[in-house]
Amino acid sequence: MKQHKWMISSTAMALSLLILGGCSEASRDTAQDKTEQAMESAKETASDIADATQEKMQQAGEYVDDAVLTTRVKAALIEDDNLSDSNINVETVNGTVMLTGTVKQEADIDTAENLASNVEGVKDVETDIQVEGE
Repeated sequence: MKQHKWMISSTAMALSLLILGGCSEASRDTAQDKTEQAMESAKETASDIADATQEKMQQAGEYVDDAVLTTRVKAALIEDDNLSDSNINVETVNGTVMLTGTVKQEADIDTAENLASNVEGVKDVETDIQVEGE
């Protein structure tokens, strides 16, 4: 990113030197105004690029965070003896955990939901777990 800003600034400065080199006083003022406008435009472009890059990095971070939450919730479900025979799928989107699948008894649904909601970083839990045979 710094390299882009440096390159843009250097190009704008080189252009201004070339323009100002062979101009009259009035032309130099006009050229200087245009150079300043070009510099301002270059700064805005660099800022826009930086903002877009930051946004993409944040989105990537959210994706990794969701994967970590999914793994932690799955680990919590596996460690519970009552849920060892259950077939529960876990998906996470923006910190919201979605539980689907089947369990042996109604109480296991509450257990799974409580375990998931107690995992650090989980914002919300949505449950669509069914009791086998119902």
